[in-house]
Amino acid sequence: MATTVSAMVSRTATVLAALVLLSGLSIVAGAVIDSPPKLTVENDDNTTYRVKAYTVESAERAMVTNFMVTTEDGERRRATLSRLVWPGEFRNVTLADEGVPRQQITVEHGETVTTTVEAWTPGNVTFYIVEDLKNNESHVYTRVKTCTKREQEHNMHFEESISGSSTCSSSMGWLFTSESLTI
Repeated sequence: MATTVSAMVSRTATVLAALVLLSGLSIVAGAVIDSPPKLTVENDDNTTYRVKAYTVESAERAMVTNFMVTTEDGERRRATLSRLVWPGEFRNVTLADEGVPRQQITVEHGETVTTTVEAWTPGNVTFYIVEDLKNNESHVYTRVKTCTKREQEHNMHFEESISGSSTCSSSMGWLFTSESLTI
């Protein structure tokens, strides 16, 4: 009888320990799963950049998002993000649509800034507009990140040219290998 009671207590203790472990992993996974994209910008160029981050529900919506821009001849007009894919044509790019979550950072020469794209929710697309502040707010870079998975890391590096990379993890990215795309 003592052996039976001992075996039942041992099995019960094992099951309880497993449940506690699983609930702990669930809490950790929940914290990781819900985190929005992390953006790191490194500026080794001789100018100051403004990076604007926006989030919308789809890539299609991103491409038709409206901005007010200034042309080379000084005319102020409306342009969609699809017109801003190639840099150099416009300056002073300002969001014209209401209700599009946005945030911005300014990165000085020699500075590295890391931030979280707070407005992002699972399924959203993130896109960035970069302006050279020492060159009349010229539009120099656009990037659309369509990864809808959690635990994204977006990186930009400014030197003589602009480069970037992204890591798009699975919803359990902290357990599995993530994919990486260098642009």
